[in-house]
Amino acid sequence: SPDGHGTSLTSVKTANMGTSAGFIVLFAALWSGVSSYEYQTIGMSTKVDHSLNLQDAGYISYTSANEQYDNNQDFRVYFEAPAGKRILIVFKDINIESSQNCRYDQLDIYDGTIYSSTAEPERTVCGSSQPDFVSTGNVITIRFKSDNSVQGNFRLLYTVFHYPSYGSSCSAAECMCTNGRCI
Repeated sequence: SPDGHGTSLTSVKTANMGTSAGFIVLFAALWSGVSSYEYQTIGMSTKVDHSLNLQDAGYISYTSANEQYDNNQDFRVYFEAPAGKRILIVFKDINIESSQNCRYDQLDIYDGTIYSSTAEPERTVCGSSQPDFVSTGNVITIRFKSDNSVQGNFRLLYTVFHYPSYGSSCSAAECMCTNGRCI
């Protein structure tokens, strides 16, 4: 079906990625013209401690429709890329209540898996713009917290990549970017 932008949706998949206490639905669309990439839009659930596997590239937002987040939220989601890969996060659309030290609403990004509420994030995000974030390994944790007033939304673009070993290049199924990353 045409999406109004000159591309056709060739497949849509949904998957139950949660625990018995709840689930997160992943929407992944493969667009014609890009034969080897699956684009996921991941709506983060209010259920704590979900773990999701990331593929190639896609979006992460509060809901899969990029709707406003709810008040009084506090949850985390773990994102894991294949072994040997890293995760690039680009802050595409971000409107999280801005305050000094992000004390009202915030999105925390941890490099790796965190289980403790006292762990320090690599990045705490609020407001409307942020520089890109690159993980050092294949796992990141995103924790989202909101207070009881102002609502907003966020949409993060993620890309799973790796750097080829010295003297080698990307595999035949990958593309090499000008920055030396294989995607």
